[in-house]
Amino acid sequence: MTIRPRQVGDAVVLTIPDTVGTVSSALLAKTLAVAVVPDAKLVVLDLRALGLVSMRVAKVLMAFADGCAERSVGCVLVPDAANASVHLVLDVVDPSALVPRFGTLDQALAGHTGTNGGAVHSLSFSEAEVDRVQGFLSTAYAPMRISGATGRAQARLTRLTAGAISVDELELGFAMAFEAGPTGRICLVDLQSGTVEDHLVRGQRAPERFGPGDLFSFAPPDLPVTGRIDHARARVTLLAPDLLAQVAGPERGIVPLAHRPVDDRAAGRLRSAIGHVRDTVLNAPETGPLLVSAASQYLAASVVQAFPGTACSSPSAMDDRDAHTGTLRRAMVFIESNADKDISAADIATAANVTLRAVQLSFRRHLGMTPMVYLRRVRLDGARADLRASGPGDVTVTRVGARWGFSRASTFAALYRAAYGESPSQTLHADTSPPRVSRHPELCES
Repeated sequence: MTIRPRQVGDAVVLTIPDTVGTVSSALLAKTLAVAVVPDAKLVVLDLRALGLVSMRVAKVLMAFADGCAERSVGCVLVPDAANASVHLVLDVVDPSALVPRFGTLDQALAGHTGTNGGAVHSLSFSEAEVDRVQGFLSTAYAPMRISGATGRAQARLTRLTAGAISVDELELGFAMAFEAGPTGRICLVDLQSGTVEDHLVRGQRAPERFGPGDLFSFAPPDLPVTGRIDHARARVTLLAPDLLAQVAGPERGIVPLAHRPVDDRAAGRLRSAIGHVRDTVLNAPETGPLLVSAASQYLAASVVQAFPGTACSSPSAMDDRDAHTGTLRRAMVFIESNADKDISAADIATAANVTLRAVQLSFRRHLGMTPMVYLRRVRLDGARADLRASGPGDVTVTRVGARWGFSRASTFAALYRAAYGESPSQTLHADTSPPRVSRHPELCES
């Protein structure tokens, strides 16, 4: 496979051929790296020739974009505006659109600012075969297996998205049972017709049923869910979980959403907020980054106010009693032993045999940080040890970062530099020397 660069001023355009899926990830990454002009300030990945794009290929493209960011080179995408499947895959791999997307080459070359830009993207997609609907839903929301489908297996989706928020109009024209993995996002469903029955989140005691007029949280971002859906039409709103922490304040501790708003009035206010954001921001022909940011904060604040348990301002008496050094010690041992695995705050609390709020309070009280910040530092230390023990020809920074849970090379590099005062590449290429003590030198970091 050959990718020939086309230089336009200080930008270079790389047209990705439709045969990209037939080559290995390593060859694709190498081909992209070789194609970039050394002095380019902007790389435009033209994806309009792609009929389909796999998750594997999309991840390579995002890793390439992260590599550009490490070198202070901008990178943007130009997917075919009419190709819904490509947009869906990009939304899964890069849900917050951190790598900006443009409708045309002219827009990409003229409108790139080096940031997300707040651009609004839209797509429409429909499918009518059970196996393809399963793939379609898995790509749009979470890995999913459907069974027992009856009726005409037809699904339609129209999505408007900007930054860390998306609003979908979803229609499922048949009945089915489903098993869905974690969405990784706040997922709110406003059911307009049809039913969702036997809805059961892992750890929940009894299943729930939702009907027309119900607005509910599909599942916490890190938990799987099962149930049955019968001819449903719904508005589905997706938000990055970090948005809730931003509006609630880090000292208040975000916990999983309850399934239903506190009352009908709260549901009505949230429904109005979602409609306002969709109609006046996401559906606007030109929306700037400041407006997208303000709309995201407004929507997140509306969610925090509507759902019980979204933010906890004070711990219970039992949580307070459990937030002792023994809890902290058990949690720390679990984190140290499992830092290279995909673990959540809920997993840490389970291992410590206390509530999530209690383990959060113990870390705040005794270390001045959250459990996830501590986990991040343990992972950074593990990555640093691997880099120091390896030679430049043995590993890559991206591979080491990915092993320790940092999927984005640019994020890994920024966190690493903040913790150790040097880039991962500098550590990898440094002469071997006795390691300095670095086991959590910044215990007051939050």
